[in-house]
Amino acid sequence: MNRLVFILLISVSFSQNIDIASSEIKYFGNHFLHSWIGVSNKATSTIIYDEIKKDGSVTIEVPLNSFDSKISGRDSNMLFYTDALDYPIVKFKSSEISTFNDSVEIIGDLLFHGISKRLSTSATINTSNGFKVEGSFIIKLSDFNVSRPTFMFMKMDDLIRIDYTFHAN
Repeated sequence: MNRLVFILLISVSFSQNIDIASSEIKYFGNHFLHSWIGVSNKATSTIIYDEIKKDGSVTIEVPLNSFDSKISGRDSNMLFYTDALDYPIVKFKSSEISTFNDSVEIIGDLLFHGISKRLSTSATINTSNGFKVEGSFIIKLSDFNVSRPTFMFMKMDDLIRIDYTFHAN
């Protein structure tokens, strides 16, 4: 019994929660007449990393109303089309993380517009000045049953690229 407690204490001492100091999540929207970027710095996250096992988990949440494209009408339309009153938060929860030197492959579920979809993303890790993770992935709005706005009889693109950057203490 004492050995089990000792082993648990050692493993807990090498497993740590990482606090996010800052975050930036961007979505890139396109229409045949113009492109835009919506940016949020309001993501909250829980990152747990085990140094011995070289694995961990991540949960990230971002409020839809925190994205800013610098055009308030566009931001209002985004909130309308994503039903932000009913689904105000986008959430990602990892199920598998694999590290390779200065990169990481993250597999998990993205909950958006009330629908959860499995996705995979690759990210780079930079520890030269703190801890920084950067990556991107692409989603299809139709996969999440999000209606796309129409302008000049043409709908915006179905594909949305998401870029993310997290700085940790």
